[in-house]
Amino acid sequence: MTVATGLCGAAYAGDTTDIINVQLDNDPFTAGINVVAVDVVSVLGAATALGNTLSVDIATGDLTLDSKQTLSGAGKSESVISVNSATDGLDSLATTFGNSATITTCCGTIDAVSEQTIAADADMEAVSTVTAAGWADSATSTASAVGNALSYETWGGDRITAWAGQTNNSDVLSEATLNAGLLATSATITSTAIGNSATMGGENTTLDVDALQSNFGTSVFSEAVTIAASGENVINTATATGNTYNVENSFGFARVVSGQANRADVTALSDVTLTDWEGWNASSAYAVGNSTLASNIGSDLELNTTQTNDGGVEAHATFTGGTGHGGVGDDSVTDFVTSATAFGNAVSGYVCATCGGGIGANNRQTNSGSIVASSTVNAGSGGALIATASAVGNSATYQTVQIGQ
Repeated sequence: MTVATGLCGAAYAGDTTDIINVQLDNDPFTAGINVVAVDVVSVLGAATALGNTLSVDIATGDLTLDSKQTLSGAGKSESVISVNSATDGLDSLATTFGNSATITTCCGTIDAVSEQTIAADADMEAVSTVTAAGWADSATSTASAVGNALSYETWGGDRITAWAGQTNNSDVLSEATLNAGLLATSATITSTAIGNSATMGGENTTLDVDALQSNFGTSVFSEAVTIAASGENVINTATATGNTYNVENSFGFARVVSGQANRADVTALSDVTLTDWEGWNASSAYAVGNSTLASNIGSDLELNTTQTNDGGVEAHATFTGGTGHGGVGDDSVTDFVTSATAFGNAVSGYVCATCGGGIGANNRQTNSGSIVASSTVNAGSGGALIATASAVGNSATYQTVQIGQ
């Protein structure tokens, strides 16, 4: 495993009650893995490239935080594995984060102001490549590239009061591939590219949390590719997101404010080629300009969202294959599902009505980008083939659910 970190990083743990953290510019940072082998039982390769990192873990007590992270250096992680055959595991992982901050307390309040900024030329890239000339059993290839990432979490804390500002001006790219001469059971290929990501939540906690996210780079691009002579239970997934904001809370009032703006072109490509296939297989592509998801169990949720998407959003899922073994009614059902979903703006709010929760929402969404989704199948005989494609400019969903019904 290789880990590369930028010039500025900090970690805190214990009963600290007040932290002020300032992090400034970074030079380029890279991490690389290159494994070449013949016949092996298993291989694990992991490359992690981190720019500015902040980790705060408070065992007991309250926390006041003022954090600023500014990044001007490009980041890249690359994991490359090449073997003749692997009989019990072939795993490659490439992870790149520009600015990242994780704030956790057990039983205290959090009062926080956080700002993360990435310059225009500081592109974030993650590449994971797995090649097997012959047998590749239980193979995984995972690539994750994120510009800004922020997380606040408290368990049993009275309150989280937080404001987060995230601005990404860089391009974000992730590529995960698997190329195998023969492929046994189970293969998972996952590619994820995100401009800005924020998560906040608690348990038995009152939330008052605001996130302002701006993704102004030219592109967020994610690609997942599988090529093999045969495949069984192959899951190939590409996800590309401009801005994402997720809030989960329970048994405490939650006020959530989300302001999201995306100008980048957001593209997710999932491509699978299998000569023979059996079991359950999927090629999935998901792309969204701006996404906000808030859920609260046991109390009310106030959700105020403003989303503006000016970038093109595209999701394309493809499958090219030969013969599928098995079928509906057979002992070994063979399915292949291609799914492509593209959103300009998406917001979802969820509460449990029987737990005493209700939703108050104020939402404004503006989309001027083109939204495209395509699902393509070109295969021979046998098995069941399912293809779906959905393209939506603006989506808002609010649910109050009664548990047990």
